Amino acid sequence: MTELQRDDKFLWTGDAIECESGIHWAIAEQANGIVAIIVNSPGGVLTGKQVRVLAEIVGDDGVIKNTRRMASLLLIPKEKIGAALEQLQAAGLRVANLHKSVRNIAACPGKGFSPNSRGDTLGLAKVVDEAFYGTILPWDFKIGISGCPRNCTGVQCQDLGLMAESRGKYSLWIGGSESGMSPTHGTLVRKGIPKERVVSVVRRILEMYVAGAEEFGAELGEGARVKLYHVLEKTGIERFAQAIEEVLSNPDAE
Repeated sequence: MTELQRDDKFLWTGDAIECESGIHWAIAEQANGIVAIIVNSPGGVLTGKQVRVLAEIVGDDGVIKNTRRMASLLLIPKEKIGAALEQLQAAGLRVANLHKSVRNIAACPGKGFSPNSRGDTLGLAKVVDEAFYGTILPWDFKIGISGCPRNCTGVQCQDLGLMAESRGKYSLWIGGSESGMSPTHGTLVRKGIPKERVVSVVRRILEMYVAGAEEFGAELGEGARVKLYHVLEKTGIERFAQAIEEVLSNPDAE
């Protein structure tokens, strides 16, 4: 099985962002010359201290925009980027990525907040983020977690979606796409996944995604932006479903 590689190191040169592994970190100059930094915050959760730091970075007249993936987007002049990165690191915050890794994980408030929610979402989002932040992938990979069938994060339209069930378990969808001219729903591949096995299952799916992109790279096109659903079109869903069952049947699987 393909072993996942991680790279959370990048360099801001004063003019552009550089990363040896090719991950596209979310520091990008906009059309008006202002630079945007997207701050990684799984489930959109920030502490009061972190919110104050973001406000200090942009200043009284600056702008913070919340993205559709529940991350904070800072708009600041290019000459302030270096100092901003130091402030983010000091506050325990990290830069999100745009492509070739796991995007900021979207999650609804979940149990303890919503009366409809069946299980934990924000805690799980944090655990999954810690496990896969900076993982090198063929293109971007979107994960959404919902606490109930109201489905506020649209789990069927993510590369990987989890919906809480009762008694600490989750249903799993893979292969969705929320963007482009042809958005599609993913496939429900498994119900009843225990919370403590979610990371192992996600890891195996990412491993198979990377392996499939390598296996079918020539057919998909050199340099193509290969999403999970492209790989699934080549392998079929059963290969992934079987691998998930192998993980769940093996308590020692990582």
